[in-house]
Amino acid sequence: MADIKSIEKRTFQLHIAAQFFNGISLGFLLLQDIILKKSLEGTDFQIMLLAFLASTANLASIYGTEIVNRSRNRSHTIIRMGIAAKFFLVLAPLFNNAIFYILCIAVSAYLDAMLLSSWNIVFKHNYTESKRSKLFSYVSTISTIMILITATIFGYFLDMNYGLYRICFPIAGLMGMLTYYNLSKMISLSMDDYLDPEKKSLSTFSMGLLKDILILPIRDMLRIFKNNRPFFRFESYFFLYGIAFMVILPAVPVFLVDHLSMSYAPISAAKGLVFHSALILFTPLMGRIHGSGNPTKFCGYIFLILAVYPLLMIASKYIGLAGFHFDKIIVVFAAHFFYGVGMSGITIAWSLSTIYFAPVAEVSNYQAAHITLTGIRGIFSPVLGYAVMKIFAIEYTFILSAVLFVIGGILMLIEYKKTKLIA
Repeated sequence: MADIKSIEKRTFQLHIAAQFFNGISLGFLLLQDIILKKSLEGTDFQIMLLAFLASTANLASIYGTEIVNRSRNRSHTIIRMGIAAKFFLVLAPLFNNAIFYILCIAVSAYLDAMLLSSWNIVFKHNYTESKRSKLFSYVSTISTIMILITATIFGYFLDMNYGLYRICFPIAGLMGMLTYYNLSKMISLSMDDYLDPEKKSLSTFSMGLLKDILILPIRDMLRIFKNNRPFFRFESYFFLYGIAFMVILPAVPVFLVDHLSMSYAPISAAKGLVFHSALILFTPLMGRIHGSGNPTKFCGYIFLILAVYPLLMIASKYIGLAGFHFDKIIVVFAAHFFYGVGMSGITIAWSLSTIYFAPVAEVSNYQAAHITLTGIRGIFSPVLGYAVMKIFAIEYTFILSAVLFVIGGILMLIEYKKTKLIA
């Protein structure tokens, strides 16, 4: 086997290519909820349904981990699943129908989620600990630049022709397939030594194998939380951040389109140019700050920064009434800049923090548990946000989000102080 330095170098090259293509794909998909609202005239309930299905997709992660880890050829399995996931983006524009559009996006998201934890195999085993966060942040910046460029240009042209997504979504699907091709090449570099000989292979199907795939991931997750209490507490506080993030998913497109009367161009500038400019500026810094140590302090401060985002979104609607002479679009841009700063830290923490807690042989299992909790909170968080929006007012959804961000941040900082005292 090649030495770790040559593996790291080759992995870095493939990782850059993968995230270049992924950035283009995600740039087109960034406006999927706005397209549903404006181009397909989706209802508020349909916006919530899209958010719900996209958020619960991560429940499939633990099953994808089992399928990939049990396959005799992980690279081929990843390519097949990746092509299937992105093929539904090609299908999405075939009919000018909101429900068909939602279902295609949802199926694609579920299949995508099944492959999420496979990236952590690469992060853990193909990169050295000393360079992992730094190299990851560089690659993330490449992806972010491509999202910024693609989303900003896409939004501008959608204002001229709202049906342009019918051409761009299939392109997004193709770019996604190329992303998984490069991931498969990275996986093939170094993972054969970590196959578990006691687990049944997918080469022969049986009811026992099906039971293993369905039941064992849940058992593994419960076992991990029982045996690793610091990881359980970390995930509990991260869960609060996730609820805060998801409760406003059904509210944001409705707020931007119906309450602020914004068109595609300024929305894509906020979600693409401003948000991702902040990601580009701060992701390398966040990679250095995060490092490879205890991530609780880092996450605590990031959650507190994120609380500014929903508060500024509310301010964009009322700042003129308060006598301040700020354009509402400028305030929306400021909100998305703070959002970008916070999410530059989340990008690092979400992908790398579980590695701190995980034994070498279980890194994908820990990340699968982490991703699965994302799916669990997706079951109720968008529905909760929709309910608050309809029962009270849309502004209360943003207030709830800010409060949860603050609580999650404070609990993370308290956990960090406890671990320092124990140490």
